[in-house]
Amino acid sequence: MGKFTEALKKAAEKHIERVEKKEEAKPYIVRAASDSKIDPHIVTYFDASSPVAEQYRILRTNLQAVDKNDPPKVIAITSAIHGEGKTVTSINLGITFARDLNKKSILLIDADLRKGTLTKSLGLKADKGLTDVLTDTAKMDDVLLSIGIDNLHILPCGSRPHNPAELMGSHRMNQFVAEISNNYDYILFDCPPVIPVTDTGVLGPLCDGVLMILQAGRTQRGVILHAQDRLRAVKAKVLGYVMTNIEYHIPEYIYRYL
Repeated sequence: MGKFTEALKKAAEKHIERVEKKEEAKPYIVRAASDSKIDPHIVTYFDASSPVAEQYRILRTNLQAVDKNDPPKVIAITSAIHGEGKTVTSINLGITFARDLNKKSILLIDADLRKGTLTKSLGLKADKGLTDVLTDTAKMDDVLLSIGIDNLHILPCGSRPHNPAELMGSHRMNQFVAEISNNYDYILFDCPPVIPVTDTGVLGPLCDGVLMILQAGRTQRGVILHAQDRLRAVKAKVLGYVMTNIEYHIPEYIYRYL
């Protein structure tokens, strides 16, 4: 117990948080972020009691109900084209999973190795991340971050590689997914859009399912169907769809209840 206490004191001095150890799982070290400037669109962080945050809890419940005996654990979150809200959705959903009273451990990964913005949305700065882990130039202990929410760990995209699709389809990626699956209850990959690049089509089959984000009034039906066909062609399981940018009136009696 003395050694453990001493280790905790050292961690506090270096702004480092030790990941809770699970049975037969390798613990990771997580660096805590201080004075982070989180995007105001991350509603679940700023106002967990809001009607919008409640929608993310409904989404969490629906995902867990896909298969109650074996719910999807590794989820790729993507969109047909860019700018549909996949990163904001990924972060809000990750925070919602982490705040479950069951204290599930969550790993949120920026898997957009080309134009990843997840770290920026969380007000964090990171030079290394997923790319560096996959190329064995960094260890997980060196790249994991925390925004101060229990059970939620962030893996930035890291260095910009010249071969992102090849990294996604590499044997090392298979090993990586297997490794983190032993350390976390839920893993969320914030992936690139399906239509412009092939990365998600490569990563999707390695996951338990893919969640598609669509923006109301912007994404055309034909584009959605084309993205859906691409995912099904590589045997990726589409878990469902989330529509963003919807404006509707919430009746007063519902709002009062929330």
